[in-house]
Amino acid sequence: MTSQETKPVGKEIEAIWLRVCERLKGELGARYQYWVAPLRVLSAEGDRVVVACPSRFDRDKVVESHGDRILALIQEMDASFVHVDFVVDSRPRAVQPQAASARATTIDSLGAPQVEPVLVTGSIPLNKTFTFETYITGKSNQIAFNEAKRTADADLPIANPLFLFGPTGLGKTHLMHAIAWRKLQRNPNLRVLFITAETFMRLFVTALKANDTVSFKNQVRNVDLLLVDDLHFILGKEATQEEMLAAFDWLSDNQKQIVVSADRSPSLFEGLSDRARSRLLKGASIEIAPTDFELRLAILEAKARVIARERPGFVLNTQAAHFMAQRINTNTRELEGALSRVVMQSEGNRPITIENLNQWLADFLRAYDRRVTIDEIKKKVAEHFALKTADLESPNRSRSIVRPRQIAMFLARLLTPRSYPEIGRRFGNRDHTTVMHAVETIQRLTTMDPSFADEVEQLRLSIRNWPTDATSGAARPGAQAEGDQPQV
Repeated sequence: MTSQETKPVGKEIEAIWLRVCERLKGELGARYQYWVAPLRVLSAEGDRVVVACPSRFDRDKVVESHGDRILALIQEMDASFVHVDFVVDSRPRAVQPQAASARATTIDSLGAPQVEPVLVTGSIPLNKTFTFETYITGKSNQIAFNEAKRTADADLPIANPLFLFGPTGLGKTHLMHAIAWRKLQRNPNLRVLFITAETFMRLFVTALKANDTVSFKNQVRNVDLLLVDDLHFILGKEATQEEMLAAFDWLSDNQKQIVVSADRSPSLFEGLSDRARSRLLKGASIEIAPTDFELRLAILEAKARVIARERPGFVLNTQAAHFMAQRINTNTRELEGALSRVVMQSEGNRPITIENLNQWLADFLRAYDRRVTIDEIKKKVAEHFALKTADLESPNRSRSIVRPRQIAMFLARLLTPRSYPEIGRRFGNRDHTTVMHAVETIQRLTTMDPSFADEVEQLRLSIRNWPTDATSGAARPGAQAEGDQPQV
């Protein structure tokens, strides 16, 4: 960008930018809020638009992942603009009048309370990072997020209890912390008890042994908000179940909010009485499903952004983020653990390459990985697009074959330890630069087109879950498939 004076932002470029943002919001889903929403147009001079990014890390990430798409959308709306410059400008973003009005009616802008809240004795300390503002939403958890927020903002219970269920590591506990934070933001004098079901049982047993159940009942009932994590822990413990349900009944009758979590729906609890099951299902039971690729990628990018502020110079490139989001798909807790490993291993300017990730994260990948061969990938991709595997290896450059070939190369790079030259040889002796271009193209298209990203993800899953047997092309873990050569 030149040092000459630029014209102030006019209404025309502002209108173009708003339309660009609307398009990107639909294309990027959850990632829009983290990468595009903080951007703003600084100026438009001649054929050049200048866009401000809040930090160097944001600028580098936006240029790498979304720069070309932003330019293309601007040109689509005004062909006179040929260049987009992304610059670092950390000045606060101006708040539009209507935005200010909206913020005044909500508490989203307040963040976590600065003063440590006083909880009822025995409570789990609240995690300051577990707020609604830091919770990343996608198709699998949006309903749970909305209902948790609605519960937190209500003066009286809307659904009682609010029951969040799903596998471990998907954000149930995060939402429970967020509800507690928000309630205390709205009224710091609320009595909040946040415990695990195991702690509830331990306190109850201690009270029985001390012949002092009255004090225990007062502790768990004299509250405005009761949150119980991991309710499934007390299944089969009838006395504890009865005491907890009695507490729930008392709190509900007195218009006090109850929030509960478990690893499965109350309808699937074994050995639970019909009365108890009916009581737990009386409110709102909401599932948090396993994350999809887009949500895992958004979580990774958001976490990497926070880390970059604490460790200047750390950058999780797009290829690495895609690799981790594709390969580590069990739960977000493991994904965050893998990212922490990458941060430590990359110290000293060690490059974050696919080869290094395979080495650094071997235990994470080994937990659910099986050996996939390039032949498998070619066969599955060919079947999906109604082609022959020979078409993917042929010199044919028609679009109906080039795109499937690029997808197959991308998946080969993602799901196998093969190098670019080796993959190129397996696709008709193509040069390694052709494979690199294919990988970059598919990565770019998956960030721009959610439906295309879903199609690639479904292909990946179909390959990853392909059953193996003695006659199939898939090799058992540790075995080398016929025709596969050592990595180059």
